[in-house]
Amino acid sequence: MPSGNTRPSKQRPAEVAAEAKKQFIPIVKSNSQWQTFSYLYQEPLSQLAFVDPPRTLDPPEFYVQHGDPVDTAMQWAAQCGSPVPVICAANDKRPGGDWETGVCGYEERLCRRSSLAATLAIPGPGSHVEANYPIPVFGAIWSQHVGKHPLVLEPPPLPPAVVFRGPHDGYEKRPMEDWKPLPVCSMAPMRWPKLTQNGTKYSFAKEREMVKAKLRGALRVCAYYNCTAVVIGDFGLGNAHRNPPEELAELWREVFLYDPDLRGRIRHAAFVFDDPNQSTAQLILDDMEKKSRGLGGGVGSGRTRSKSSNNTNPSSASSPPRSPGVSTDFDIFHRVFDSQEVRRVMGQRDSRYGLDNLLTE
Repeated sequence: MPSGNTRPSKQRPAEVAAEAKKQFIPIVKSNSQWQTFSYLYQEPLSQLAFVDPPRTLDPPEFYVQHGDPVDTAMQWAAQCGSPVPVICAANDKRPGGDWETGVCGYEERLCRRSSLAATLAIPGPGSHVEANYPIPVFGAIWSQHVGKHPLVLEPPPLPPAVVFRGPHDGYEKRPMEDWKPLPVCSMAPMRWPKLTQNGTKYSFAKEREMVKAKLRGALRVCAYYNCTAVVIGDFGLGNAHRNPPEELAELWREVFLYDPDLRGRIRHAAFVFDDPNQSTAQLILDDMEKKSRGLGGGVGSGRTRSKSSNNTNPSSASSPPRSPGVSTDFDIFHRVFDSQEVRRVMGQRDSRYGLDNLLTE
């Protein structure tokens, strides 16, 4: 930890990014224990096969909490003695999105405090692709220091991102002995899908299934590398993506509980919100109201939005006021993953979720 109790004056995000490029990332690159490359899985669901069956079909333990996802994952890893990856919402066009500017999406903030941008940019030795970008619709980029790449013969150990600063509220510099490795699974969430009139559901079953396939793909990559615990932030939520929060939470739950390949492999999952007051439901309702007043926007209109608005994130600033009865993302996930609610859902009779479904493809 930094010496003393004083906190340095807060730097602008662009200054933090410039310092990362000029000072910290070169140190990471020069250190033999850390490498800056990663591997793209274009179709994780078809590329990655599990050889051994899971040891149990018990559901995972779920946690929903307020905090920093990165620090939570690193602390958790230190406690359990094995890597804990963060599933990070990625820009599908370029490594780290606009991390060198003032954009405050979670990937951008993580890149300013770690070597993630440099790691994402370079395909690893023996990679089957010449470039990791653009990330395919269902693709994921993995950075990790253990395991094997399935399409490479006896590769070197895979590198994690290296975290050398604290969270974005101060970006405190950490002494080198406190730099920590962080496995990251980077996948681009669905952005501004078309929603029903009340903004609570996906309008099209195809888009809902695409979102579900993305969640399955990200978790499959983590499970393939023998990670039994994962940390997930506000993936697919906030102003940049605006997926319906309750249905997205239910999709996560459905995948964790009923995916026949994942059930029993991921034993612990933490949803960690750095802004417990963020309400994607309110953002959706505000956008619908603007549309009704003829001010533009509209649910599902994100494909025509400007570049700058695509990369904003309400969790980077104070959250807007909420209408009565509108829940925060934190509250929704806390309700969906409450242990009693999970037991209730698992106790329902549904042919899709029978034992045969869990044991077969």
